[in-house]
Amino acid sequence: MQSFDWNDLKYLIALYRAETLLGAARHLGTSDTTVARRIAGLQDKLGVTLVLRNNAGRYVLTDVGHAVLAHAETSEQAAMAVEDLLGQITTRLTGVVRISSVPVIINRILVPQMRKLQDQEPGLTLELVPDARLLDLSKREADLALRFARPAAGGLRIKAQKLGSLAFDLFASATVAHTALSDLPWILYEDARASLPQARWLATAAERGAAADARVKVADIETAWAAATHGLGKTLLPRALAARDAALQRVETQDQPPLPTRDVWLLSHADQSERASIMAVKNWLNGLDWR
Repeated sequence: MQSFDWNDLKYLIALYRAETLLGAARHLGTSDTTVARRIAGLQDKLGVTLVLRNNAGRYVLTDVGHAVLAHAETSEQAAMAVEDLLGQITTRLTGVVRISSVPVIINRILVPQMRKLQDQEPGLTLELVPDARLLDLSKREADLALRFARPAAGGLRIKAQKLGSLAFDLFASATVAHTALSDLPWILYEDARASLPQARWLATAAERGAAADARVKVADIETAWAAATHGLGKTLLPRALAARDAALQRVETQDQPPLPTRDVWLLSHADQSERASIMAVKNWLNGLDWR
């Protein structure tokens, strides 16, 4: 075995988490050919095969690769701890915290209230990832995740904390005449999202109502918001957030089922809970207005 470059371990970590050369390259800010070259060089110097490409074209670790990865991730955590320590010594937090959430939470809650965190911790960088999927916190696809449901998997490795609740109400474009609101079509959800509480409510309301059939179906709240704003119909939106938008107006919901409320959960990985940068962002999230 030859002496190897410790920096090559970050390429192994990135490839394990992304499972593709392109994904790893994007995370590291380099090219896929560089990732392939550094992985090949690491394997040559260690004299072992660390990764294999499966039938789906994704890279998976060998048994030896997993063993090496465990030590590589320990080194990664130590490096982040050093960054946090240096930030505390200089009385400034530094580092990057990656937050994953559905687009409406990122765009309508986090971004408008981010200035306070930036003013308090100017050395801290937030990466905001608008993704409805529950990213793998153990692979550091995200450091923190905000979701409308408590996770059913993850066990003791995933910590879950309820941040608040968002009550929903029916909204439409403010340009629609009040007398025409009852005739507006419904903005419903696609079949793959039919189990969501707001999707179920809308489907039931549409069946009861005399309004025109739905002409638009969406996959998330942010798209429903945009469709309503542009006069394409009426739909459920978080009440407190939508009420602040002058482009929208509330629609009466008489003779309809009780309106839904969605809890907002903060998910984090147990191994990252002591990082000063993570703790600072958690404190900020806890202090936000989640009504």
